[in-house]
Amino acid sequence: MKVAQSRRDAIREILLASKVSSQEELLLALAELGIHTTQPVLSRDLRSMCVAKRAGMYQLIEGDRTTPLEALRSLLRSTCAAGPHMVVVRCEPGAASAVARALEAEGLPGLLGTVAGDDTVFAAVAKPEVGDRLRAQVTALL
Repeated sequence: MKVAQSRRDAIREILLASKVSSQEELLLALAELGIHTTQPVLSRDLRSMCVAKRAGMYQLIEGDRTTPLEALRSLLRSTCAAGPHMVVVRCEPGAASAVARALEAEGLPGLLGTVAGDDTVFAAVAKPEVGDRLRAQVTALL
């Protein structure tokens, strides 16, 4: 988590200090700071930081800081552990796909993936501690 946050802090500083027109430029700027990452990770960081490309340049978008999961809080019903590496999230009928996508968009390190049914999402986690954090995050929104 500390690595991701320090990378995002560096991205924020770069975007505030200079004009960046491509993810490749941003990757190079990060590398100059000694932060090496991949384009998919950078893309997820930009999405989670509310960064958008406007007038050909990447910019931090101020304003609504609602996370994807917070936006769907009214659809959430409950959560529980289903073993050490699985979390079950119950939601309104028909909403599981949207909730699964929102869970993945949160960018929680250690969330390996989700499978959505109609009103149930199974989330696979790398470690039990990740499952605990995920359940706490969902429970806080109930």
